[in-house]
Amino acid sequence: MRIDSLLFGELYLSWLPAWSVNGFVAMSLVSVALWACVRLFWGPSQVHGHIGLRALRGVSLAVVLAILLGPTSVDEQPGEVSRPRMLYLLDGSQSMQLGQEETRWEESLRFIAEAENMAGMQHVDGVQTFRFGHRLEPLRSPSGKRSTKDPSITFTSAGDASDPTTAIAPPDATDSRLGDALRQLLPQISSKATAGVVLWSDGRVRASESVERLAEFIGESGVPLHVVPVGHASGNGDIAVVSLVVPTRVRKYTENELQVFLRSYGFTGQRTTVRVLSQNKITSADSTTLASVPITLRGGAQSASLTFRVNEQPEDLMVVVEPVAGELTERNNRIETRVDIDRTKVRVLYIENQQAVQQASLFSRFFTPGIAAGIPTDGLTVQDALQADDDIECIVLYSLGGSAPRSTATGASAASMVFPKTRAELFAFDCVVFSNVGPDVLEEQQAQWLAQWVEGRGGGLIVTGTDALVLDQWTDSPLLQLLPVQFDGPRATSSRSANIEVSIPDHPIWRLRLEQKLNEQLLRQLPSLMVNGAGCQPKSTADVLARNRDDGAAVLMAHRAGRGRVIVSTAALGGRALTELADDWGPQPERVAAKFWRNLIYWVTEGSSTGRRRLVADSDKQFYRPGEALHVFATAYDEGALRTQKYRIWAMFEPASLDDMSLYSPVLWPDNIPRDGGDVGPRIAWGEELPLTPDMETMGYQMNLMLSETSGDGDSGIRIEMTAYDGGESEAIYGHGTQVDSTSLAIQILSDPFEQQNPLPNHELLERLAAVSGGKVLTEPNQLAALLKSREETHGPPHRDVSPAWSKWWLWFCLVGLLSSEWIWRRVTGLA
Repeated sequence: MRIDSLLFGELYLSWLPAWSVNGFVAMSLVSVALWACVRLFWGPSQVHGHIGLRALRGVSLAVVLAILLGPTSVDEQPGEVSRPRMLYLLDGSQSMQLGQEETRWEESLRFIAEAENMAGMQHVDGVQTFRFGHRLEPLRSPSGKRSTKDPSITFTSAGDASDPTTAIAPPDATDSRLGDALRQLLPQISSKATAGVVLWSDGRVRASESVERLAEFIGESGVPLHVVPVGHASGNGDIAVVSLVVPTRVRKYTENELQVFLRSYGFTGQRTTVRVLSQNKITSADSTTLASVPITLRGGAQSASLTFRVNEQPEDLMVVVEPVAGELTERNNRIETRVDIDRTKVRVLYIENQQAVQQASLFSRFFTPGIAAGIPTDGLTVQDALQADDDIECIVLYSLGGSAPRSTATGASAASMVFPKTRAELFAFDCVVFSNVGPDVLEEQQAQWLAQWVEGRGGGLIVTGTDALVLDQWTDSPLLQLLPVQFDGPRATSSRSANIEVSIPDHPIWRLRLEQKLNEQLLRQLPSLMVNGAGCQPKSTADVLARNRDDGAAVLMAHRAGRGRVIVSTAALGGRALTELADDWGPQPERVAAKFWRNLIYWVTEGSSTGRRRLVADSDKQFYRPGEALHVFATAYDEGALRTQKYRIWAMFEPASLDDMSLYSPVLWPDNIPRDGGDVGPRIAWGEELPLTPDMETMGYQMNLMLSETSGDGDSGIRIEMTAYDGGESEAIYGHGTQVDSTSLAIQILSDPFEQQNPLPNHELLERLAAVSGGKVLTEPNQLAALLKSREETHGPPHRDVSPAWSKWWLWFCLVGLLSSEWIWRRVTGLA
């Protein structure tokens, strides 16, 4: 039974008695019978005539009766209002980053923010947001705030409210698989639970026919598919920088190659320029151009090579393709990277002719220790010039009268050092310098090691001085064929002073100042040098870096010999000549000649980084396209720096980017190798290993693979980690054995995904999707706001919060007070 008495809005008082009407009647009859029995056996009531006591008893009885009637306080709230879901579906592919003042992605987010602000917060409930690219996934946002000023803070998808710190990732998928996204949404769509699906896209999606068929299925289920076409068809095409191939660590003062991959659409045959800029992120200074190359756009994917030079500090680089008039956007015309400096010391072995060393004064000869041994005590030495750089270590050996080169011990207990006696000791160096000496000071086997070290392992060789190019010293030497000069006659008997002219001022060895004007000024101030170049001529492969100004004879020549580099100077650059050059060249006390020597060392040792390694790997090309063959070669060296095949080489495949979340590489598993793991797919899984096969012809190892013809999520590049292991099969039961050395090989794959082939929007496809599903083409935010408001509301049952109104301390206090007052009254009047 319910009797409503008071109503205050949503809060009212209701009576919920403990008994029914029959229960109250029965209780009343029992009470009357008990009262009659008491009066019958005990006589009349003693309070007869005491009106006050009767009043107290009446009030107490009324309070008890009120409690038995069950007064209840009811707080009633209206039921929840539910609406059918509205599903947002946003295109998350790379083409959504196109646009001039506003990208297509930003346009989509702004559209949603404005529509939801118009609809109001009460009409936004029940909205679920997804994005699609390679796969369908919920779209996360930093918060549930909606703002037209900051469209990056828009909406929160269902289920994401517990993670408000997750920011929206920019659209970066290389493919728009709308068909797969609609296929995954179909099981969640029903006419009762879903009001509609709203699609934001530029229409540049794959498999348009299957997408239209799926849109028909959605319409047949009673759910319309509304579309919001984004992007403008204005513009002729687009140019995008895709990726770079650049070494992550290089030696300072070296020239390095950078390979940039780009795609273009709509500008076939037009010219533009690719630039490599150096950014100063600390001082925010203007970027400087390190290298540039003009290119002709061919349409689709293409590459360009640039050579840039680093100085002493790491470089923050930006590769920029100059925009062409009519581009859809210029945001994708640049890409950033960083190149760090390799601080591995460059080890130089300098061999000097003791007779050509600067002679000290007669007084110093008698009183200065070491002069008797031919060691200079004043002026600039090559060792001082090189070791002024902390990254260069120089060891000096002297030779007297064609004797074996050795260092001179100055103390009683000092041991003299000699030219390396083993291949391994020689291969630990990066450069060997012959100053006024020839290879006849070496043993035949040492000369053979040196030739192999230059040609096969990338070592550097410098030959300088008027006494260094004597035909008799080089005739039977294996080093002769490595020189950039050839002997065509006897050498002149005496040296002469000559004015030197720099013939290739842009060569790295002549970069003595960062400022070009100051550098050109220093080159013009190059002092005269003592030369004796008669009897030798530069080879056709040689670069003549300096000439005799008077007769045009070559003075400084350089070329590549296999993996290594060789420099020959018919002018003396060491000993006393270096001291004179340092005193006369450039401002003092600054040593320009010392910087010149360091430039010589850094240029000639650019290819020597592999000389100290036990495992060297390479591939047949710098970049590959899907479906091409991939050939990997590796060479292993033992403790004596000799090629060997006694090791086992294993290759492990890893993605080039840490952001790659795919499971498989773009490399197919070879058919002729059994697969020990549990993978059965055609591709090699990330982290899976393959052995390299020994090649008896080259005394090395090789691995021949095929790239998949279809693009995947992680097909931008791979990194192959190769490791050489030693030990028998018994030692490799729980592994591959003892690790000898490891190296990494980067493989760049230049694919041409569908998403990049045509950047212009395809609004016609979106209009067809809306037509076949019964949806609308939304062009203004108010249209979406109207759809959100038009969803039918369903009111759920009200929610009541019921609490007993009699369960109050003051009510019980009054009841106890009334009963106590009656008892005290009766005691005072003698009735109790």
